[in-house]
Amino acid sequence: MANSLTEFDAEEAYRDIREDGYEEGYSQGASQKAVEDAENLLRMGMGTDDQISKAIGLPLEQVKEISERIGNS
Repeated sequence: MANSLTEFDAEEAYRDIREDGYEEGYSQGASQKAVEDAENLLRMGMGTDDQISKAIGLPLEQVKEISERIGNS
């Protein structure tokens, strides 16, 4: 027999919470990885700020800030 409306709503709510938490955690992890990749590429001299921004998908201003922070100006 099908779940009552109340039971279904609770299950769906818990599922949404778990999925949102996963996506948020994944997004933060991916963002941190992009920053680390930018730092590594900048340290190795593997492209301009603009090229790294386009390749990794970070905003150009963020790549410039990373470049300045690591002394790669």
